[in-house]
Amino acid sequence: MSYLIFNLISLGLLFGFLALSVYETRSGSRMFADTRARLDGYVIRASFIFAHVDFKAFIREIAIRVGHRVAHDIAHFSLLIVRAVERFLTRVVRYLRTRRAADIVPHENTREFVRTLSDFKGQLEDTRPDVPDILE
Repeated sequence: MSYLIFNLISLGLLFGFLALSVYETRSGSRMFADTRARLDGYVIRASFIFAHVDFKAFIREIAIRVGHRVAHDIAHFSLLIVRAVERFLTRVVRYLRTRRAADIVPHENTREFVRTLSDFKGQLEDTRPDVPDILE
């Protein structure tokens, strides 16, 4: 059924074109002259382009440009990811260093040990006799 409809539409358009052509030749004027002249200009320009443009080279050039752009965008995106990871790792290292520095700070027990050593050293100096320097 759809074939019949398409065939009837095609025949109607063909007979309409023939009737319009006969009317224009008898009256000596064109219907929709401005629009048809503009359309004729487009058709002439399109046929010139199809006749003189090397589409293979054109498509190749476009493919190369698109490839360069995609490669640039991928490199830029990966650089952004690397920088984000770098910032994260820098924060982690800074946190761990400040945490380790807090652990290294001597506690009360360490100070007591150092105080004991200092007292012992002082007692050792008290028990040694003064030895005169011979060279003086």
